[in-house]
Amino acid sequence: MQIKQKTIPKNWCVKKIEDVLNYERPDKYIVKSTHYSKNFKVPVLTANKSFVLGYTNEDSGIYEDLPVIIFDDFTTARRYVDFSFKIKSSAIKILKPKDKSVNLKFIHELMNIINFTIGNHKRYYISEYQKIDIILPPPEEQEKIVEILETVDKEIENVNEVIKKNEKMKKGLMKELLTKGIGHKKFKDTELGNIPENWGIERLGKIVKIRSGDTPSGFDFNDGNYPFFKVDDMNYSLKYLNKSKLYFTNYRKPLMQKGMVVFPKRGAAIYTNKVRILNTSGYFDTNIMGITGKEIFNEFLYYFILYIGLEKFADTTSIPQINNKHIEPIKIALPGMKEQKQIAEILTSVDDKIQINKKLKNKLTKFKKGLMQDLLTGKVRVK
Repeated sequence: MQIKQKTIPKNWCVKKIEDVLNYERPDKYIVKSTHYSKNFKVPVLTANKSFVLGYTNEDSGIYEDLPVIIFDDFTTARRYVDFSFKIKSSAIKILKPKDKSVNLKFIHELMNIINFTIGNHKRYYISEYQKIDIILPPPEEQEKIVEILETVDKEIENVNEVIKKNEKMKKGLMKELLTKGIGHKKFKDTELGNIPENWGIERLGKIVKIRSGDTPSGFDFNDGNYPFFKVDDMNYSLKYLNKSKLYFTNYRKPLMQKGMVVFPKRGAAIYTNKVRILNTSGYFDTNIMGITGKEIFNEFLYYFILYIGLEKFADTTSIPQINNKHIEPIKIALPGMKEQKQIAEILTSVDDKIQINKKLKNKLTKFKKGLMQDLLTGKVRVK
């Protein structure tokens, strides 16, 4: 693989990754036991998405010559590491700079914009990856570029912490509001626990209408006024479901009305807790179920379904499923309509804060990607 740029900035040079990095096998640092505990101190790492698999109490074979890049030989996933660790997989390569003229964080950022396609299940680092051409600025420019990118990383991390705090607050508020309500002083013991004295208990089958989707055939999905939703349309972490890739008008089933609470009803998607509110009239396929309140505010119902977690009610067959028989017997502690709306408003305000910060995080992430392309290729120079 060769660099695509025809010209490079003055004082920059073309190198191969093997010219700037040494690699080490992980054999001496592989964890022996997978008995992990949060009470242990030494993290066990992988280069892939999970990163920290757990913590071990093993006190030998700990890697401490930092910083390094850990590189998965099969997936080419990589992580910059500046703390002591042990490794889980023998497929990891441990990468170090060959001399002080190489800023390892710069190389890690550079790896993040390398377009490398993996195919067969094989090891890539020695045979292909380390042969890749890169362009390298002088050490002082490497350092400055890293400083700029780290500034954006810190902003992203700050926003991410705000998101985590708000999500934790939302979880606590759901538990408090959906069981204790707002400002109640008198409570009663029930089969659902201690609830406000003036609340009732109802079966969902009595107070909601349950609808399942359908799989149409022979219709034109390319043109129409109504969206047809599939489980894949629920992948975005948004409260409301209003956009689909498929639209059409001619369909024998009645429209699912705006406000319905929808969720996956079969397969692994059940366990992802994808609960959404249908924010437009439309249709959905056979893998989605919808419920709408007859004596319950739909947004209150949404937070209740999110809180209880429907996955615990699913059939544990080879293909997990949720049907009417699972939904109807579920019991809910039910306040009056006015309090339902107040509870939903409080939780919605927290959701709004979460979504604002998620949008900000996405903007910062895109901004960093643009910066990386500009700075790491020398298109934009730093002083």
